[in-house]
Amino acid sequence: MLRLVMIAGTSLLMSLGAFAQLSKFYTIKESSEFDTVDFYLKATATNCLLKQADSDNNPLTIYGNPDLEKINPTFASKVKNNTCYAKLALDEYNSSGFGDSFSMAVSRNEKDNDFWKVNLGENKTYRLNLIYGFGNADVNLTGSSVQRLKIKSGSADIVVGYDDGNINPIQMDTFYVKADFGSIVAKRMELARAKNVITKIGFGNVLLDFEREMSEKCTVDASVGAGNLEILLPKEGTPVIIYIRDSPLCAVKIAKGFEEVEKNVFVNTSYSADAENLLSFDVDVALGMVRFRYTD
Repeated sequence: MLRLVMIAGTSLLMSLGAFAQLSKFYTIKESSEFDTVDFYLKATATNCLLKQADSDNNPLTIYGNPDLEKINPTFASKVKNNTCYAKLALDEYNSSGFGDSFSMAVSRNEKDNDFWKVNLGENKTYRLNLIYGFGNADVNLTGSSVQRLKIKSGSADIVVGYDDGNINPIQMDTFYVKADFGSIVAKRMELARAKNVITKIGFGNVLLDFEREMSEKCTVDASVGAGNLEILLPKEGTPVIIYIRDSPLCAVKIAKGFEEVEKNVFVNTSYSADAENLLSFDVDVALGMVRFRYTD
């Protein structure tokens, strides 16, 4: 699952050259009136790239190439209490939500989907709430100060994370992902510096990449319905404890080297209850599969 979604994310980035006619739609200008940007995005059926801008230092700039006969983009912003609230809705006409857009999405080729590029600045703190119905999304947080992140996938394939060696300049409070039917790959989770990671899976697939040593404490709370959760673990250097609440209809696989210290509680050889970089998992699984493993 990781390989397939990573290929999708790479293909989206490589396809930028095909969207040379992107037009600038909306811009939030740099201002001393606010130091935080609270950005909400809802897209029913699009391809979307979010990343820090290479040169434009405005807090938010949005480009797109929509078919305006099919999609109705709307944008609004306001400043309140030192925070700029910005909302971008990319709704298809005659669609009241993801359920109505399903028939339209499956009947069109992916290459026909609208493409949007969202550029962040480097001098503001961000709270991001991103909702994707169908299509592909690449959320590259490299260089951005992200205080809170929420991502929801209807049936979209999403890759989110950081480039190697680029850590979140601030500690993130909450990293939240939800996959109803889609797939979400969260890369280089140690670079997010998230205190809390919340994962909710209906029928979808989520991969959380914790394979490198953690430097700060992190608590992961996950619930899995009928989907799949895969977690990559660090082989050494990070104390890990796993709490499992399962059912007879699910499947749970724990990586080698873990000891079951009590029923459905597992620790690795580096475990210490008061460790400053303790990685703690609390997983509730009903019908799906949960797999903890090391990279091959």
